[in-house]
Formats: sequence, structure tokens, C-alpha cells
Amino acid sequence: MLRKLGKRRLGMGVGAGEMLIVDGVSAQGAHVSSMLPLRDYLPGASSPETAIWEPAVSTALAQAGKISGNLQISVSDDWVRYWMVTPPAGLGSLAELRALAANRFEQLFGAPAESWHIEADWGDDRAMLACALPKSLIAALGEVSRQHDCTLGSIVPEAVRLINRDAGSLGDDGWVCSFGTHSFLALLRVGGRLLSARQFRFDLLPTLPEVLARLETEALRMGLDMPQSIFLLGDAPPMVELPDRSQLRIVPIGRQLALPTPIGLDRKTDAYRLALYGAMN
Repeated sequence: MLRKLGKRRLGMGVGAGEMLIVDGVSAQGAHVSSMLPLRDYLPGASSPETAIWEPAVSTALAQAGKISGNLQISVSDDWVRYWMVTPPAGLGSLAELRALAANRFEQLFGAPAESWHIEADWGDDRAMLACALPKSLIAALGEVSRQHDCTLGSIVPEAVRLINRDAGSLGDDGWVCSFGTHSFLALLRVGGRLLSARQFRFDLLPTLPEVLARLETEALRMGLDMPQSIFLLGDAPPMVELPDRSQLRIVPIGRQLALPTPIGLDRKTDAYRLALYGAMN
């Protein structure tokens, strides 16, 4: 969403329950310089609209010490909203398109758009994926990073980071499903054109048959046949044999990529995975 040139890459992961900074990756592993439980440092954490991010961001960077470089931030989809925007014929300006996206956001999520930073491929003249991050998070990251020797390189939602990373492995036809900790984003594309964008939330990771059932329901709702190709990104459910669905082509992308050993952390958390997206890619 925000991109600038910088120097050494640092990765920050804003997870569902913690914030983490990786300040170096070597053959020995990834050095974790800061790990912060958000429940202790994020007032109003029960909702993206009420969360006050400055204390958490400030403490995380202070905890990391004298780090410097280009800070690449990946944000858990727990804090992100996704939807599809279709520009109408005769649209007059970019301002009108942004207003259309904001109005659609309020219709879908019942929250005032002014509390959110909304981005999309605004230059496109066909249906596009839009996403929104809390403005308070972006403001805190910008303000606090200026107080340290860090360039704010990028702030990218989890699913967008994965889709951009693996774009070369994705076909133009079928479902693209990006899995996070508590949700997965499902994009339906035909001939490279976006037809549907749905974010499905869950408490427990659904099984592959459960994922397929949700995708079939969405295709039926749109009056479309179920696509034959499904691309799975992120922390997707395990592959299982589906004898009654032999016509489906299910492609797990990047599952074979092993995370480096965390140095200074006893487990590989969602925030650690998110931080590595920025530090390594």
C-alpha cells in the first residue's frame, strides 16, 4: 500500500495477537529483536475501529533497540477488510471511484469509511479488489518510525503480500484462496478478470472439503459453474484425497517453503511469519 526505496530490509509482523520485528536473516535463522503481546499494549483491541495503535508500535520499536533500515510491514488479515469494486460505465474521476469504494465498504461492513485507509488498483477500468486498513495503525506506524532510524518501506495486508509474492504461479482461471490465522480470502477469476472477492472468517482452520463447500456455495450464489482450478496460498488446510472431485485441480502454492529458525523466539507465530514476508521477499 505504501512503498518507498530504502536500505537494509527489516520485517514487522502485525499479527492477530502480537507484534514482532525481524531485523536480520542469515544461515543461522531470523533474529527477532522485538515481540509484543497486543493484549497488553493495544487499547481498544476488540475492534479495528477502536484500537489505539501508537502505544504498541512505539513499544515494539523501542524494544527492538537501535535498528535501522527499510521497515517492511505485513498486517494480519484479522485487521483488514476486503471487497470488490466494479467501476460503472461513464465514471468521471478517480475521486468518484474512491467515493464509490468507500460507500460500498460502509454498506458491507457497517462502519464509517473515514476510519479506514482504502486502497485498490485505481487505474483499472474493470472489477478490482479493494482493501482497507485502520487509519490509526498507518498513522502510528508513520509517526513512530520517524522517531527511529527507519524508512517506512511498505504496509501490506497479509493476503495481498501472498498474492503478489506468488503471482507467477497463479492461473487466470479459478479460485485463489489466501489463508491467514482466522480467515481466508477467496478470489474468483475467469480470463484474468475478477468476478468475486469474499473473506471467510473462522475460529478453527476449515478442512479442505469445508473450504470447497464454501466456494461452491459462493459460485452458486453468483449463478456460475464451480471452477476447476483452486490455488491455495498461505497456511492452507492439508491436502486430502477427494475421490468424488477428481475433476478439480487443487494447487498448493509455497507450502514447501520452510520458515527459518527464529532466534530469540521459542515458537513460530503468525506475527513471525508475517514479519518474514517483509524481511525476506
